[in-house]
Amino acid sequence: MASAKVVKAVYYDEALPVFVEIIIKHLGKLALKNNCFLRDADGNLTFIERKKIPKVKRAKLMAEVSKKISTYISGPPVATPEELLDAQLADDTFDRFEFVNAKGFTDFIRLVERRIVGQDWMRGIQPTIVGIPPIVVFASHKGGVGRSTALAISAVEFARRGKTILAIDADLEAPGLGEMFGRRIKQPIFGALDYFVENGRGGVDRLFLSRMVSQYFKKSAGSVFVVPAVGERCREYPQNVIGKISRAYLEDVTAENSKPFTLLDQMRTMIKDLCSQRKYDAVFIDARAGLNETTAVAVQGLGAEILLFGVDTPQTWDGYRYFLAHLARFKEDEGTDWRYRLKMVHAKALDDFKSLAKFRDNAFELFAEHLYDEADEVSKRKSTAFNFDVDDHAAPHFAWPINMSGDFYEFNPGTNPQQLTPELYYECFGLFLESLAERLRFK
Repeated sequence: MASAKVVKAVYYDEALPVFVEIIIKHLGKLALKNNCFLRDADGNLTFIERKKIPKVKRAKLMAEVSKKISTYISGPPVATPEELLDAQLADDTFDRFEFVNAKGFTDFIRLVERRIVGQDWMRGIQPTIVGIPPIVVFASHKGGVGRSTALAISAVEFARRGKTILAIDADLEAPGLGEMFGRRIKQPIFGALDYFVENGRGGVDRLFLSRMVSQYFKKSAGSVFVVPAVGERCREYPQNVIGKISRAYLEDVTAENSKPFTLLDQMRTMIKDLCSQRKYDAVFIDARAGLNETTAVAVQGLGAEILLFGVDTPQTWDGYRYFLAHLARFKEDEGTDWRYRLKMVHAKALDDFKSLAKFRDNAFELFAEHLYDEADEVSKRKSTAFNFDVDDHAAPHFAWPINMSGDFYEFNPGTNPQQLTPELYYECFGLFLESLAERLRFK
């Protein structure tokens, strides 16, 4: 008796490429341009039929898909927007471009992705917020690289130069920026965490906003104002903080728009609200380390300058490989200006040419693989190439260094105010500060 043929298991990473191969086999590559894929919140795939497919081909296609990737199929593998009662699927403005490496096909396909958690990651790169000062996001894949320290020193240095800086702690799950500035300031009653919770219950007023901000540093015409992640109310009721965090990520169901506000929308609104209370020259955001939901909000959602901090370790490059590979799906969006806003920062750098060059080369490999253009991509989009030589100082991969120094291993200016004096910090932060000032067009 002949044994039954064993069907090879297909896992998440393989499901979409296999589906693409089957589409090409039955319908040809043109079908990938005229239609799109839907991946739902459970990871199930459906080929959305926008242009009519002949019945016979459709039936053969569905049979093979159901057989080969049944684990990631729920319901008909091919459906029209009308059959799914989802008019949004007929509108290609909601499509994202996903890079697929399949047999006989290495290119972008159209994808609509639905997620319960992480939906902001799929919204693309958002424009700058109209009417507010430039935003700088201090981001990193791993903690402990001096990201928050660099933010605090930058804010104080620019205040010394007469600028007024708003520093916001968006690291809701590991708050600390307010404490980093020390108990020399009176902590505000509320923090960013409270804003997201209360705004989701009907909005906040001007009094609430005024209770989110404390002035830390004032020097001649410059100042640093701080919005911590948690304020005094959280310290008064510490048992509620974890509960607040779980609710901060919820969509604002009371929003008056046709669709709920996500965390990204609320972050943009919070910054606009805060900037309406006082004139600032720049807004500095301390982002959550890693690939957290708040990272998507800060990096993709604010139209900001993005500083990507890292040390030269395998963990750094693995993490940024995941991140840049995700961002690569937005290269096909109209315009590429958002890529110019990225900049690597070599944290805890050795003052040694070989060390700096090694970090630069590692960063170049990642950017070249995922975000820099190749010749055929440019010709398809008929746009200017976004590409750089490895030694181009203006390139996103060419890092600004912050030299290693034992003076800042335990950064606590509340008890060691010397750490925020130019005489101490300029030796290792000087080049970083001048480069950031130039980017912000600060004198």
